[in-house]
Amino acid sequence: MDLNISYKIVELSQMSEADQALVKSAEASLMYVHAPYSKFSVGSAVRDVSGKVTTGSNQENAAYPSGLCAERVAVFAAKSQSKVDLDTIVVLAKNEKGQLADAFSCGNCRQVMMEYASVQKGPIKIIMQRKEGDFVMLDDVRFLLPFSFASDSLK
Repeated sequence: MDLNISYKIVELSQMSEADQALVKSAEASLMYVHAPYSKFSVGSAVRDVSGKVTTGSNQENAAYPSGLCAERVAVFAAKSQSKVDLDTIVVLAKNEKGQLADAFSCGNCRQVMMEYASVQKGPIKIIMQRKEGDFVMLDDVRFLLPFSFASDSLK
């Protein structure tokens, strides 16, 4: 993998109409958050290459390892319903006061997204909201985990 990791900071208005719609889908998924412990709400939306959108929200549990982050909920739901490659993932978050928060994926989510990207034909773009209200956009989720362990590592 080329380690010249590049990203862009973009405003919502600078995104394509399709990406803006995906952000709106991720925002809508916030109404389904179950975060009674952290009070940190995360919404995600995944678009596959056919254009189908699947959403997810973080789902906490009193037995902490049993919960799931929004990204994994959305990605697992999309991939459990279709073998179609993923195109773009959006992640956004609000803190317990309802204010915008940085929505940078955790290591577990990065590993999961990287796994799917490594076995499909093209990259998966990721768009992560910043607390300032703009977004970090990377053309490939694999840039989030450049020294990764993937299926190729098992050979």
